[in-house]
Amino acid sequence: MKKRVIAIICIAFIVAGCALLAVYEHIQSSVPENPAGTVGNTSGNLYNGGLFCENDGYVYFSNAYDSGTLYRMLPDESAVEKLSSASVSSINADGKFLYFYQSGSSGSAGLGYLINSYGVFRMAKEKADNISCLDRVLGQYVILADNTVYYTSLESDVSLMSLGTDGSDKEMLLQLDILPVSVQDSTFYYINNTDNLHLMALDLNTKTSRQVLSEDVYMPIIEGNTVYGIDIHDNYSLISLDISTGEKTLLDSDRTDMLNVTDSYIYYQTSGETPQLKRIRRDGSDMEIVMDGAYSNINATSRYVYFTDFNSDVPVYRTSVSGAVSVAAFDAASDAALEEISGNDD
Repeated sequence: MKKRVIAIICIAFIVAGCALLAVYEHIQSSVPENPAGTVGNTSGNLYNGGLFCENDGYVYFSNAYDSGTLYRMLPDESAVEKLSSASVSSINADGKFLYFYQSGSSGSAGLGYLINSYGVFRMAKEKADNISCLDRVLGQYVILADNTVYYTSLESDVSLMSLGTDGSDKEMLLQLDILPVSVQDSTFYYINNTDNLHLMALDLNTKTSRQVLSEDVYMPIIEGNTVYGIDIHDNYSLISLDISTGEKTLLDSDRTDMLNVTDSYIYYQTSGETPQLKRIRRDGSDMEIVMDGAYSNINATSRYVYFTDFNSDVPVYRTSVSGAVSVAAFDAASDAALEEISGNDD
């Protein structure tokens, strides 16, 4: 009798344990609603590949020294760790998940090697093996806004697609070749590249478009009531625009190829006879040369601005985002990659 009671108790514990495990797995896999106004990354970062994304005290980044695979670290570049062996870009984050475009495996051991596929993916931040492919599509420019993931599909005709964070309700919004990363108040800002290049806005709730300004501004970045961008018809100069009044301010007349806007500065690459990476305050004051030469992949965190030589993934440079300009190599990433490679060789 005593043995039977013990057996029953053991079975009850096992059943209860299995039930708790099932509940835990369900909670880990569930996709909660995001607060209104959630945006997965900054427009400036996403224009530049979305290679860095700061969220909840961590910086998630595509480590160029390890085939662009997914890592994370603290903003001061400490506690670097690898999360996946998949090559990623357009990194976004909310409270629980990362969303990104995966272009394939790095070829090393790990989860990315097992998946070895491309498309738009969702991964739990604290459980890297909890990963789902939301759409196996040839695309780019992924952005999370509220509870919807938006991305460009490059298959057949280029189009702007959307689907829920849980992978449901897939929809084509626009059949246009645009850069869909500038979002504010549930509104996409883009240029009308099929007609007059004017600044347009797509209301993500009503799915209707309207003209914002009859200005032709490339790579618009919306900050409150101000648009920062590149004036297509004025030597591709760096400008700001007041949405309410239409007033335009010239920030730098040099031809600008790309930009990123931080809390204190606009970082931007100019071309011409003397290409330079520069920074300037939002009001157009205190212009400084960050580095002579042509650079790209300008991504910003709360501590640093990262960039690379044009048409090259490495080396990765960084400088203080708001302190004095002091360019150095992103050694924390290269050291972590070397340690990872050495560990795999053992």
